[in-house]
Amino acid sequence: MLFSKNLKLVLIDLSGTIHIENEITPNAIEALKRLRASKVSLKFVTNTTKESRRVLHERLTNLGFHIELEEIWSSLWAARDKIVADSLKPMLLVDEAALEDFSGLSKFEGEPNAVVVGLAPKHFQYDILNRAFRLLLNGAKLIAIHEGRYYKTSSGLSLGPGPFVKGLEYSANCKAHIVGKPSPEFFRASLGDIDPSSTIMIGDVS
Repeated sequence: MLFSKNLKLVLIDLSGTIHIENEITPNAIEALKRLRASKVSLKFVTNTTKESRRVLHERLTNLGFHIELEEIWSSLWAARDKIVADSLKPMLLVDEAALEDFSGLSKFEGEPNAVVVGLAPKHFQYDILNRAFRLLLNGAKLIAIHEGRYYKTSSGLSLGPGPFVKGLEYSANCKAHIVGKPSPEFFRASLGDIDPSSTIMIGDVS
């Protein structure tokens, strides 16, 4: 596999590109082997919010992928960085399997000053969303881990967090800050100190 001599990093999407749930997409493992052989660095960027980075890494390993934990940059970690940088006290609307990525955050008293929304089907019910709505009315920030309209599953497309983010925006008359793909800050963080001109992105078309 031939690349420009200036190429230093390949960003690779995960869900929908190299796997769909627990199914490997055709030729994905062989393609990654060829990329590794080309000696460019790889970074796997994902908006997956239903599981922690560690759990995701274990699942990919069990599928047969040879990926280092440190090579995965997720929107959950981007959200965590935002919480820490802005000293936010978040109400987390994320799946239980993703909470691990928020462990170690400072404990706080009183009302949250931010609502952080990921893919959390069990939390998308009236009472919980209404509490989030009231926090936003009182000035809390709305942080969307991403605002995907849907995502691919083995049984077809399923609702993503985007419709719920938009509903909160509309009802509370506010604008969400997006920390995951396709926000520029997400990709800047994934690059580290590598120049964007020395990078390419591989993803699906959805």
